[in-house]
Formats: sequence, C-alpha cells, structure tokens
Amino acid sequence: MPAKVLVTRRQFEEEMDRLRAAADTVVLTRPAPATRPELLEAVRGCTAIFAHITDQIDAEVMDAAGDSLKVIAEFGVGYDNIDVNAASERNIAVGNTPGVLTETTADFAFALIQAAGRRLAESDRFVRKGEWKWFDPLDLLGQDINGSTLGIVGLGRIGSSVAKRALASGMNVVYHNRTQPEDDLGCTRVGSLDELLAKSDFVSIHCPLTPETNGLIGKAQLEKMPKHAVLINTARGPIVDTDALTDALRDGTIAYAALDVTNPEPIPTDHPLLSMENVTLLPHIASATVGTRRKMSQMTVDNILAVLRGELPPDCVNSERINWG
Repeated sequence: MPAKVLVTRRQFEEEMDRLRAAADTVVLTRPAPATRPELLEAVRGCTAIFAHITDQIDAEVMDAAGDSLKVIAEFGVGYDNIDVNAASERNIAVGNTPGVLTETTADFAFALIQAAGRRLAESDRFVRKGEWKWFDPLDLLGQDINGSTLGIVGLGRIGSSVAKRALASGMNVVYHNRTQPEDDLGCTRVGSLDELLAKSDFVSIHCPLTPETNGLIGKAQLEKMPKHAVLINTARGPIVDTDALTDALRDGTIAYAALDVTNPEPIPTDHPLLSMENVTLLPHIASATVGTRRKMSQMTVDNILAVLRGELPPDCVNSERINWG
C-alpha cells in the first residue's frame, strides 16, 4: 500500500506533482483551514502531514493519524502550531523551512517601519475618504527614519537582516537577546527588554513564540515606550497582548502600531483596532512573494520525500530525539 500524504491547504501544483509521484496525496484545496473534525478525519492513515500555521497539530491529531505517521512538515520556519514534544514522544520527525524567508520577511518588516513612521496607510485612507481638500503643513506629520533608534527584540536571522536595512538607512539599532548572537553587526546590545523599550523610537519584534515570549509585550512594557514610539510585529500575534496594545493606541501611550500578525487570526471584523487610524493591519503576508512561497513549498516537499525514502528531513527540528533504527 502506498504511503499517504495529507496537504492541509492548496499549494503549488508542480510541488504537489512531486508528492503524487511518490505517495497517495490528498490536498485540501479550499482556501479556508480544515475544521477540527475534518482534520482528525483527513489524517487517518497518513505517513506525512504537510502542515500550515493555521493547523494545530497536537497529540490528538497525531494519534488520529495512527502509527503510520512519520513526519509533520511545516510550511514555514515557525512551528509553534506543532506540539514537538508530543511528536518526539511518538518518534515523529518535525521539519520546517529555515532561511528561505529571511530576506523577504526582513524587506517586509522594514517596509512596515517606514510605512508606520510616515503614516502611509493612514494617508491613503485620508485621500480615499475625500479629506484631502487643501495643503495643511502640520497635517499627517510622521517620524524621520534616518537618525531615529530602532529596537529589535530578537536579533536572529530575520532580526539581523532588518538591522542591516536600518543601519543602511541611518538608524541607530539596539537589540535585546537572551543569548549573544554570532554577529551583532555593530548594533548595541541592551541589558533588558525594558531598557530597549525606553530607548527606542521604533520597536520591531522578531523572536519566536514560546511559553516565555507569549504576552511578552503587555501593558507594563508598552508604558515603558516613549509616547511617540511605533510598535511593529511581523513575528507571532500572541507575543503582544492585543487588549493592552488596543488600550495603548487609544490612550496615546504609544503613537502607532503596524501589525502583520494578530491574536487571534484573522482578527474579528468588529475589533476596535480596525477602527483606529493609528494602526496598520495586514493579513500575515510577510513571506508572501511568489519566489519565497514557492521555495517554502519545495522545501516542505523535500522534507516529506526524504522521510518516504527512510531518511530524516533535511530540516528537522527534533532530529536528536528521533530513532528509526
């Protein structure tokens, strides 16, 4: 009996053809994520799951798949939607796509820094609503990028690439990491998150979502920031306390936010953030270029095909805990 692969969302057809040549491949092609009952049914008998960030792959899903499940391949570098401990306990490899989206996401994050600083989305809405009737020299004033200070929370691959762009644009860059990076690019390391927040005109979040970073930016942290400060999040929504951020933007605790990720996702259409002018909201598209998403798909398929050949995925996050001997 051929191996069965479940692909939980529509994907590039040429990559699906590679899977079909090696396994019985089921693709859930509708744009919306599978419901929980649909996912539990669809994984039965699978050898591999091609997973997306919208899929919560926990012990229940793994057990529904049964003993045949050997690999969960995440379409992306972040895999906080997968219970890696539960996978390791069941001898299931977990793969991801590191590196491929670094530059694309850094481009996007720095674009948000610029857009938020100069209030581009707000200005676009201003024109579309017919409010541009004359030239007011004190209207829609933004912040200079050159000469301002960018605080980076998490100077990893993406954070470092954002730092390069910021330095090239004349920004001062400070960062906060739990560990010392191999190369800080000449940025200034600060001793605490609070110190970073107090010193920064712009704060950009690039740490992973972990139990330690869940709710990392809340009411107390937002109150440390200058009133003119801008918060940018292209990492994961739950790193920022949404209610606290909403209050801070409404009360003038900080000036602006630009969010590619929210908690929850999608953000409800009646959420107060959607009615605020001092926030830019985007639908989790930092890696959304044709080239990057195609390469992510290719790497995810490579991780699965390796397992079908009896090998560990090329990009395996729990290789030290897998024993297929």
